[in-house]
Amino acid sequence: MNSTSQPSKPQMREWPSWVKGSIPNPLDIFAPPQNLVQPILPGWVLGSMINVTEQNSSAPDTERDIVSVHSYGRQLGRVVDALAAVIAELPTVNRDLKVFEELMKLRREIDAIKLRAAATRLDHIVADLTTLKEAKPEEYERLAAKLREALNGL
Repeated sequence: MNSTSQPSKPQMREWPSWVKGSIPNPLDIFAPPQNLVQPILPGWVLGSMINVTEQNSSAPDTERDIVSVHSYGRQLGRVVDALAAVIAELPTVNRDLKVFEELMKLRREIDAIKLRAAATRLDHIVADLTTLKEAKPEEYERLAAKLREALNGL
């Protein structure tokens, strides 16, 4: 190499045409994103949600206050229970109407779901008691005595 010569630059390869057209700078695929906002589960509703607004209620604040004390499920359950009592008083011929049969079927299915949920909660209590028995035997004994007392009263 003489004093006038310069080191040669490495020869750059040409990017394929499909890369040139799709990305302004092909190396940008390694750059951090400019916008880090990303919706999580777009269009999904998590949990039970009933949207009460001025468009579908004349008093949404009142409905919110009522539901904070008595859920829609509790309100509907009481209506179904009352209807079941009325149906039970009907002559047998009227009790056999399809609409009443469907309502009573709905009631039985809801009752079965409630029983399964209660059993699941009790299974969790048993698991918690087992854990407590191993970790804190004295606390377990205290709670087990309270449970025995409560169960004897049933």
